[in-house]
Amino acid sequence: MIDMRLWENYRKVCFIAPFAPPDWSDYAIVTAWNPGSQAVGGRRNARRQRALWRLIQRADAMQAMGPVWGSALDEGWQEESLLLLAPRADAVRLAAAFGQNAIYRVEEGELWLEPVLLKGEPCHLGSLAAHWIVRGPA
Repeated sequence: MIDMRLWENYRKVCFIAPFAPPDWSDYAIVTAWNPGSQAVGGRRNARRQRALWRLIQRADAMQAMGPVWGSALDEGWQEESLLLLAPRADAVRLAAAFGQNAIYRVEEGELWLEPVLLKGEPCHLGSLAAHWIVRGPA
């Protein structure tokens, strides 16, 4: 069962990056930060994100681009994320290994919220362009 308040927070997302989204037709947006949506602190999140990068670099079937910041609309909550060109099942497995409740998927420019550890159905969030902000590091 999905915690509806948490799920609604996941739906209210934007992505902040110093680059435009790639023209890949199908990819995931994943993070290793804050497993289970529980804040774990900056140093631990940084270690987790480095471990995620290392796993991706060792995998032949994956390519990553980032960092991208997954953010609440008011930018009060942000998590470093990666764009991951990989089969859907691999992206879900990787997110599960890092304790993530959900991932974002981009399919032909459309953004989807997809449960990983949470149970439920994927949710269409509209065009990725409506959720993407190009901005350099602060």
